Amino acid sequence: MARVSTIITNFRAGEFSPRLEGRIDLQKYNEAAKELTNMVSFPQGGITRRPGSYYAGTSKDGGKVRLMNFEFSDEQAYVLEFGANYIRVFKDGGIVTEATKTITAVTKANPAVVTASSHGFSNGDRVYITGVVGMTQLNNREFTVANQTTNTFELSGINSTGFDTYSSAGAAGKIVEITTTYSVTEIFEINHAQSADVLFLAHKSHEPAKLTRTSHTSWTLTDIDFIDGPYLDENKTATTLYASADTGSVTITASADLFTSADIGRLVRFREVLEIEYDEWQASTSYANNAFVRYNGHVYKHVTGSTQTSGNTPPVHTSGQETYGSLVWEYRHDDTGHAEITAFTDARNVTATVKEDDGGISVLPHNTVGSSNATTKWSLGAFGGDQGFPRAIAFYEERLYFAGTSARPQSIFGSVSADFENHTPGTNDDDAINITIASDKVNVINHLLPARFLQILTTSSEFTLSGGTGSEPVTPTNVNVLRETTFGSSSIRPVRAGNSTILIQKGGERVKEITFDLDTDGLLGVDLTILAEHVASGGLTDMVWQQEPELILWFVHANGTLIGLTYDRANGAVGWHQHPLGDSGVVESISAIPSGTEDQVYVSVKRTINSATVRHICYLKPIDFGSDVEDAFFVDSGLTYAGSDTTSITSLNHLEGETVQILADGSAHADKTVTNGKVTLDRSAGKVHIGYSYNSLVETLRLEGGADDGISQGKIKRIHGVTARFLNSVGAEVGPDTGNLDRIPFRDSSMSMDTAVPMFTGDKEISFPSGYDNDARVVVQQSQPLPMTILAIMRRSNTFDA
Repeated sequence: MARVSTIITNFRAGEFSPRLEGRIDLQKYNEAAKELTNMVSFPQGGITRRPGSYYAGTSKDGGKVRLMNFEFSDEQAYVLEFGANYIRVFKDGGIVTEATKTITAVTKANPAVVTASSHGFSNGDRVYITGVVGMTQLNNREFTVANQTTNTFELSGINSTGFDTYSSAGAAGKIVEITTTYSVTEIFEINHAQSADVLFLAHKSHEPAKLTRTSHTSWTLTDIDFIDGPYLDENKTATTLYASADTGSVTITASADLFTSADIGRLVRFREVLEIEYDEWQASTSYANNAFVRYNGHVYKHVTGSTQTSGNTPPVHTSGQETYGSLVWEYRHDDTGHAEITAFTDARNVTATVKEDDGGISVLPHNTVGSSNATTKWSLGAFGGDQGFPRAIAFYEERLYFAGTSARPQSIFGSVSADFENHTPGTNDDDAINITIASDKVNVINHLLPARFLQILTTSSEFTLSGGTGSEPVTPTNVNVLRETTFGSSSIRPVRAGNSTILIQKGGERVKEITFDLDTDGLLGVDLTILAEHVASGGLTDMVWQQEPELILWFVHANGTLIGLTYDRANGAVGWHQHPLGDSGVVESISAIPSGTEDQVYVSVKRTINSATVRHICYLKPIDFGSDVEDAFFVDSGLTYAGSDTTSITSLNHLEGETVQILADGSAHADKTVTNGKVTLDRSAGKVHIGYSYNSLVETLRLEGGADDGISQGKIKRIHGVTARFLNSVGAEVGPDTGNLDRIPFRDSSMSMDTAVPMFTGDKEISFPSGYDNDARVVVQQSQPLPMTILAIMRRSNTFDA
């Protein structure tokens, strides 16, 4: 006996949380992401084809890179290309260069020689060339300058004898590049936090640094020169230190082995107890020249030049010299002073330079100078030497926090309030913060993330840092650290998505959503990968949050696949989708920046072209491309030609020797192979998109159509008809599996054959040549470079109860 049913599948992200008879069907959860390949699910209903990726450039020498966002504002946002010992900058879909120089000639020679009057380039400079007419093989490429003269330069290693002849035009710009000391391995371990035009960087093996933008083409990377601190706890041993002088370059001597050569750059702080070392200033008292006194926590030196008697007014200034009656008092210090180690002599002796404190005073306490004043009241800097450097960084409540040094992996160091490079210790509310998490085992702090509280993400637990009860700001005397969850975080930098923290668990195969729970007044963790466990199997290596136009978390899989997660928790919509790039491109890094109405997602893609390994840096085109099918961009690592009708498309050098897919004036064109940087079309066109092809595919879950004696799971079924509901689509193939697909006609007899098929919205009735099986699936595929959005699939089927 057969039971006939009509099943309507509405494609909403929330449907990837199916339930069967009141129970979570984990098998359906795990299959959900398999059904969407290069299709993005949207909370408002429907799934749409992933937009193509537009070619923005290549990495330097084809090396592996990490992409990182730099956002001064929505209008001034950049993507940084971190490579081995360098940083380069992308903006507005291309690499940033200095002012370009006009090219007036290029020779056909080995090597090619470029003429550009007063170009100003130096040998070894990297230049990017665009806009050349004739010798188009030079366009959209970077070259190394060699044998430069005032008006000419060679393109190192470029044999242009086989290129087309130069005709006119062209521009060359020196690529903006910042030198670093980060290796290709270390770039993926950098944590960062931004304040306006400064990006602060933290890495466990490097001094904390800052990248400063002073203009579009001017960038500077420097180590942070902290005004003071941070420091380890004050010495509690019998080892003493003294300095040879109180200002300038001094020698610091220890009574026991203490220093190593790695301490160069490390701070040493001296402290003295004012009440013990100095008499308090008194009125009507005779003071000899060079006498020291203390008053209100400050130390002053009498510098009048002779013995004088004080009046009734005490010294109260905090810098320089001031006259009080007949006495001139010089402000010296409070109770501390510090120096930076500049040279290593041996384990007991180093050279150091006395540094300014936050008041601009550079002097050590008077009673720490000379061997007779050797003191146990000293502290060493918390960064450098045997301590290593912090690996975590974040802004929270107007402080810059660091954490996770190798020697003190559970310690957190917060700056002076609103003074990010100052870690002067103290007990005032705005003084620096120094705290170590007390827990049952060592929890290496991998990340700090600002939220309602400062979230501290370690290798095995998640903590929060707040002030007092949580409603007060954090101060040195009211720091409150609580353990919240025990998932553990990987080294992949977490992101804030809406009001949630998204982290990749330490094993790399679980994605956790951390949110604040009012019921428990703490953090609550939810496993997002339970919806599709296979998606993250093998490990995730990078992630980014795209907020506009849809809420999507993008991940990079260890195998190079791009993975998406539609994440709209407020509307209960969570759905996974997979996005292999065209021609098996391997994604290695991802970033996103605001760009108009849509966030722009950048990817670094490893490819092999002409037997050489290259990395294309591309960005995903907008999902909303408009209402004209000519603007549809659904190819990978692609470029667009827009101009007068032509059959010759040039400047495709990054795709040399590759087979490419083409959309010409809104219509699919036969595939072509790029030769000598160009392709010849079969027909002329004025708007052409060219790049790698990729397929987009939807496969429905196994049909549950009901049966006379219960459910249809496990029973023989047959789909005998399908209605697909499309939105702004052109072209699709439908069938029971990928090996049996029929193309749906979108062109009808009323349409002119020499114009593009307009986008279609509505239902398509499909005769479905299905057999009998237990699954009864429907597959919809788009293999052409055209748009496809599916709102629903209506399946008409028979379930056989016998």
